[in-house]
Amino acid sequence: MTDVICIPTLKRYDLLCRLCLALTQGKDPVDSSNIIIIDNGGSLLESLCWRQISSFFTLKKPEVIIPSENLGVAGSWNYFVKNFGRCVIANDDVVFSRQVLQCFRWASMAYPNTVIFENDDPVGGFSTFLVNRPELWLEMGGFDELLNPAYFEDNDCRRRLLLAGNPSRTIPLTGWRHDNSSTLLASDESYKRMHWCLYKRNRAYYHLKWGGYPGHEIYQTPFGI
Repeated sequence: MTDVICIPTLKRYDLLCRLCLALTQGKDPVDSSNIIIIDNGGSLLESLCWRQISSFFTLKKPEVIIPSENLGVAGSWNYFVKNFGRCVIANDDVVFSRQVLQCFRWASMAYPNTVIFENDDPVGGFSTFLVNRPELWLEMGGFDELLNPAYFEDNDCRRRLLLAGNPSRTIPLTGWRHDNSSTLLASDESYKRMHWCLYKRNRAYYHLKWGGYPGHEIYQTPFGI
């Protein structure tokens, strides 16, 4: 089974390049043509770090998709699932190798009906996850793109899968690590202000949709309808 690795990115191209090298330059490298990138920032191909690592991709390179606008997290995830089906979706600020793909493969063999496997990190479970049953998830509507550009799309996904009787399953990922909030840490004050305004908007929307914040939801259907 071919493992497609899908990575949305916005501005931390340095971390994206780090991940690409970790995947393709180890002792058991991943085929670089199986790496799909959505460049929501639109400047990856002109970035210094990408030019520096391009020489490592001798025959095949990762596919870089540049949308006309920032799709956001949920929009990027939906694009991946609709166009590539079963796939591992990862943040650009994580590091892992083929070992992680093997962890997902073993999990999907043990629990073939699970729709989504997420890693067991207590904060960033969806920073690297496997969409194992893409057809079922798309039938459920996919990720909620009103939670834009980021935050609470993972909580919403967990809530809907739980109510559908097929909750996401957490698994440990060997050799995986994550740099939390890397894009935010590298941003200026105006971006941070906008970021937290959007965070609060999404938080309010989530409360409206489920009658409570994550872990304290009341509604069994969206908006209690």
